[in-house]
Amino acid sequence: MTHIDNNQEAGAAREVASGVYQITVPTPFAVGPVNLYLITGETPTLVDVGPRTDAAWEALHQGLEMSGHSLSQIKQIVLTHHHVDHSGMLERVRQASGAKVYCHPYAIPFVEMDEDFLQYHDEFFHKLYVQCGVPQEMLGVIVRFRMMMQTFAEATKIDGTIRHGETLPHLPEWKVLTTPGHAQDHVSFLRESDRVMIAGDHIIQHISSNAFIEPPLDRSQVRPMTLVQYRTSMEMCLGLPIELILPGHGELVTNHHELITERLQNNWKRTNVLRGFLQDGEKTAYELAQGLFPTKYQKELPLVISETLGHLDLLTMLYQVETTERDGVIYYSL
Repeated sequence: MTHIDNNQEAGAAREVASGVYQITVPTPFAVGPVNLYLITGETPTLVDVGPRTDAAWEALHQGLEMSGHSLSQIKQIVLTHHHVDHSGMLERVRQASGAKVYCHPYAIPFVEMDEDFLQYHDEFFHKLYVQCGVPQEMLGVIVRFRMMMQTFAEATKIDGTIRHGETLPHLPEWKVLTTPGHAQDHVSFLRESDRVMIAGDHIIQHISSNAFIEPPLDRSQVRPMTLVQYRTSMEMCLGLPIELILPGHGELVTNHHELITERLQNNWKRTNVLRGFLQDGEKTAYELAQGLFPTKYQKELPLVISETLGHLDLLTMLYQVETTERDGVIYYSL
């Protein structure tokens, strides 16, 4: 497989592996365009659908046409994860194509927009941010996050689930791998015959995916340590027969061993920065997030809190920091 190192224009389509077309559609988010994948054959399958915008809709049609296909030919849709840049247009595509929809079980309450779950989701983040020491006036970010979900996605229904070790419906050559960390429901798809993996946001060349904190589906459990999960999912991929990774954003990945090793090492560089911040005394996760991301913490609070807590989890797990709770706020110290 020849390495293609240029990012293609939105609406473009190209065959990036045997029988697999990459279709790039625009998003309104800082991450930029998202890559969808069309697996051709007897059961044409679309991997991810993009956000619910007219621009993404037009680009999807254009890309399908460039690949020699149309929306009416799509028989099934599989999601790598529920984030709206990957799943938001699902209902519109499902209605137009009649395709069946498959995802990991953990994605269902997100894509079906179960109101009870979304209420729990909001309450979880309110409690989490208070524990992190986020000021009261910034807690409106929870409502804005929900509004963003509802703007760029709409409720839809799921026809079936996919789990680790299974194969994709009607595509026995594609094996499902659970790769949580960036999202609790994240899955990747590996075709061992030519060592190609469709990886969603699990492994991306130009950025390290945020290990985004989400509420546990089992409400009796504590929140997942998402960065620990993400590191473990990446380590799992080191031992798999992979030569080409088809990512959810950016260029194709042919050096995943080097990339993963670098990402794992960078985590420890960031934990050392956090330890430096704690030299002069205890701090909240919010205070540490301000230090790590002085230009981003106000605009991208959910991302920077997840990133900060993930690295604090690593330090806590190794007994390099300890926590004290006072008045519902958690303080970290060396």
